[in-house]
Amino acid sequence: MENLGANLVEIFGNWGLNTAQAEAMRGILMGFGIILLAIIGNWITKRIIIKIVEQIIKHSKNEYDDIFVQKGVFNNLSHLVPAAIIYFMAPLATDNHLILSIINDFVAIYVIIALTLVSNAFLNALNDIYAIISEKKGYKLTLKQYIQVIKILVYILDIILIISILLSQKPGNIIAGLGAMTAVLMLIFRDTILGFVAGIQLSAYDMVHEGDWITLPSRGIDGDVLDINLTTVKIRNFDKTIATVPTYALIQESFINWKGMQMAGGRRIKRALYVDLQTIEVVKPELIERLEKSPLMADFIQQVKKELGVTGQSDAYSLLTGKAYTNVSLFREYIERYLHANLRVYKKYQKQKFVRDGVEIERFVIDDPDDFIKELGSSVRKFLREIDGKTVLENVTKFLLEYSEHYMLENNYLYKIHLVRREIIRKGALVEVQQPEKFLVKDGLFCDDLTLLVRDLSPTDKGLPIEIYVFAATTDWAEYEQIQSELFEHLVAVAPLFGLSVFQYPSNIVFSGYVSGADQDSK
Repeated sequence: MENLGANLVEIFGNWGLNTAQAEAMRGILMGFGIILLAIIGNWITKRIIIKIVEQIIKHSKNEYDDIFVQKGVFNNLSHLVPAAIIYFMAPLATDNHLILSIINDFVAIYVIIALTLVSNAFLNALNDIYAIISEKKGYKLTLKQYIQVIKILVYILDIILIISILLSQKPGNIIAGLGAMTAVLMLIFRDTILGFVAGIQLSAYDMVHEGDWITLPSRGIDGDVLDINLTTVKIRNFDKTIATVPTYALIQESFINWKGMQMAGGRRIKRALYVDLQTIEVVKPELIERLEKSPLMADFIQQVKKELGVTGQSDAYSLLTGKAYTNVSLFREYIERYLHANLRVYKKYQKQKFVRDGVEIERFVIDDPDDFIKELGSSVRKFLREIDGKTVLENVTKFLLEYSEHYMLENNYLYKIHLVRREIIRKGALVEVQQPEKFLVKDGLFCDDLTLLVRDLSPTDKGLPIEIYVFAATTDWAEYEQIQSELFEHLVAVAPLFGLSVFQYPSNIVFSGYVSGADQDSK
C-alpha cells in the first residue's frame, strides 16, 4: 500500500509536476479514493452483511435477539467500518504528520459518537427485554431510571473524551478540572439527581408503574401513566390531554393510585338516597301484605309477622310491644336483599375464629372437605384438621406454596383459581403470560367478597340519608356508571311501594301548581 503512494508521486513527477505538486495530487486522488472506499464499505456492511445477520436473528428461536435488531444495535455498529477504513488508509494519502494527526483525531471522535449510538441502542434493547421478562415473571422493579442514569454517565464520559482529544489533554486532567465545577454541575443536574432518587423510591416501595391509573389532586391530573423516566412522569388524562410532572413530585406530593381497586376487581359505590322524614312511619298491615308477595321479602315478612303478631288485617299499632319496624327499616332490608341477590360469587373459603386452650385463633374453614380432597388429592390431608366439628386449613403459607396453581390468598379469602394463558403486546413484542383467574360460581353486579353495607346517616334538612356502600363487580368506568345508575333508578322507583318519598327541592312545576291553586281559590 505504501508503494502505491510512492508510485503515484513518481507518475505525477513524470508528467512534469514538481515534488510538492505531485504530493498534493497524490493526497487529493487518494483522499477521494479512501472516501469512496469508506462509502462502499458502509453500504456493503449495511445492505448485505447486516441484512444477513438480521435474517439469521429473525429465524432464530430466541425471542429476545429480535429486539436488538429493532433498536438498531447492528445498524449503528456499521458506522465503525468507514472509520476503520479511513484510519488505516489515511497514511496512503499523505506523509504529513500534522494532517494525519488531525484525521486520526476526527476519526477517534467519530468512533466515540458511533459507540455512543451503539451503547444507547443496546441499553434500550436491554430495557425492552427486561420489560418483557418482568411482564412474564410479574416483577415489579423497573430498570428504566437506572438505564437512563447509565446513559447520562456514558454521555458525560464521551464529552470528556472528545474534549480531551480536541485539547490534546489526558482525560484525567479534564476530570480534575471538572472538580472545581461541582457546584455548577449540581445545579445543572438538580432535577436529574432528584428524579433518580425518586425513581429508586418509587420502585423500592412499589408505588406506581406504567399503566397505573393515578390522581394528583394538587395538580388537577387524573389519568393513566404512559411513561416514567428519569426526570418526568407522563400521564394521559381521561380527556385525552397529556400531562407531565417531575418524577420527584410523586414523592413530595400525595397522589392516589387506583391499582388496588383494579386488582380487587371491584369499584366502590358510596352514595346516599334522601328519604322525606314526613313519610317515615310504623309499618301498617297493608304494607306487610303488599311486601309479602315479593320474592325477596317474603321470608323476612313472615319473621316480622311472627315478631309483631300481625295476621291478616290486624292493627299493627296495637301489636307493637318492643321492637318497632318502620317502612324505612323494611326499605333498608329490601336494599340489602336486592344487593345480595345480585352478587358476583367466587368459589372461596373464609376465616372463622376458634378458641383453643384459652387462645383465640383464626383458621380457614373448608366447608366441603370431600370435594376439596377430591380436587387436590389425598396429599392435601396433611394441611387439614378438625376443630369444633369443622374442617380447617393449617399452615396456609406452605399450602399456598404447594398448591399455588389452584388457590390464592386475597382480601382475607382463600380463592379457588385456574391459570389462564394470554398473549399481550409489550414493547412491540408478542408476550405470552400466565395469569390467575378466580373460579366464578355465579355472575352478578356486585362483589360478594368486599364490603356491603346499607345504613342510616344523621338526618339533615334534606331528609334521612340511606347510604349504600357496596362495590360494583367491575373496574371499567362505563360499566361502573351503568351499574350505579341502574341501582339508584330502581331504588327511587320502588321507594313509593314502601310509602316513602325521596326528597327533592321543589321544582317550577310545583310552584306553578301552587300559583294556579291560589288563583282558583281567589276566584
